[in-house]
Amino acid sequence: MPFHFPKNFDLRLLLRITIPIFLELILQLLVGNVDKIMVGNDYSATAINQANTILDMLTVSLSVLSAASLILISQYKGAQNREKEEQIYVLSFYFNLFVSLGIGVLLALLARPVLSAIRVPPEIMDESAAYLRITGAGLFLQAVMFSLSAYLRSNTYMKQCLLVAVLFNIINISGNMFFLWGLGMQGAAAVAIPSVISRFLGALILFYEVRKYLRLNLSFRRLLFCRSAELWKILRLGLPSCGESLSYSFSQIVILAVINTFSTKEAVVKTYATMLAMCSYLFTSAISQAMQILLGRAVGAKRYDEAETLVMWVTVISCLASAGISLLIALFSSTIFGLLSNDPAVIQLCRVVMIIDVVLELGRAVNIVMVRALQTCGDVLFPTTLAIIFCWVVAVGGSWTFGSLMGFGIIGVWTAMTTDELCRAGIFLFRFHRGGWKKLSLI
Repeated sequence: MPFHFPKNFDLRLLLRITIPIFLELILQLLVGNVDKIMVGNDYSATAINQANTILDMLTVSLSVLSAASLILISQYKGAQNREKEEQIYVLSFYFNLFVSLGIGVLLALLARPVLSAIRVPPEIMDESAAYLRITGAGLFLQAVMFSLSAYLRSNTYMKQCLLVAVLFNIINISGNMFFLWGLGMQGAAAVAIPSVISRFLGALILFYEVRKYLRLNLSFRRLLFCRSAELWKILRLGLPSCGESLSYSFSQIVILAVINTFSTKEAVVKTYATMLAMCSYLFTSAISQAMQILLGRAVGAKRYDEAETLVMWVTVISCLASAGISLLIALFSSTIFGLLSNDPAVIQLCRVVMIIDVVLELGRAVNIVMVRALQTCGDVLFPTTLAIIFCWVVAVGGSWTFGSLMGFGIIGVWTAMTTDELCRAGIFLFRFHRGGWKKLSLI
């Protein structure tokens, strides 16, 4: 018999939303890694990666706050409440802006102490601090882009966000070429400046698109007419979600500090392995974001059967995609890493890590989908609590035990992280299928 998807699962609509997000995430990944590639040597690339470990923790938190507004906007759309939907636009925009400005000032002032706390090797400290100061000062531009992109996505204007991502990359790469080869600058600072410039121009373009397609008025005066109850909804959803992301990101910083005690060579392996591992779950991240838009509308309209079917199929598709991509990377890892490094020891170690990563990505795919599904349905405290317990006990504790205490190095670290992902995946699946989320309400 031919296979058919259930009637209440619109695969074409899901993919129509997913594909532009996926292409946009590829371009965002390129922005995050093109600096490491174009800078031209392993040490500068590692310096950028060390700084990005701090920046990624903060930008993920800001993106989670934007995702909270996307969830609320989608649910208000499902409930057809335009007045409260418009308040969410204004409140989330200014909240993200003010928070990111404060964080940016702190990063510019405290770059070196922050990097010292994660034991950045002395030989790359200067470059890493310079990169963190420059990009940290422009963090508010990233926050603005997150907010405006979330507004366009919640209204299914995916192609407009993709266009900005394309222009953003062109500007960033062109800027890197100009500063590195045109002006002859060297090191991490030469690629940090174009990153900030490209974000500034990207924010301007997104402002134009939001005004054109959504007719939104984001003037500061509108903030005075918004109800504090709507801000509390954003915080009630966003802060626990942010806590889950912060816990995970900060655990990765501690794990990096553990790896930095092994050798600079293993820190280089962490840089390249992380970069390739991100490719494995990009599609999962994209389809889970698309799922949030459709799931928010279904839950807002109380169509729970449709919501459950959507999450089930997105989980299956995500596992197949992540496992398939990570397997391909593992099979061709020697060739891929040979393009990034000339050190045979680094290439061989990366190859072993990527074999373990195939199993890790299965667990991570389930976790990405399930966390976003539970958060969209209003179950926000449980994922945060579980992440804090497992990230620190299993991932961090296991990394120190297997990697440092037992002497397995980065292989032990990747084994611990795999165990963490698989354990949490099983618990999240059980939690969702119990159906307690159907009794919760965000709006």
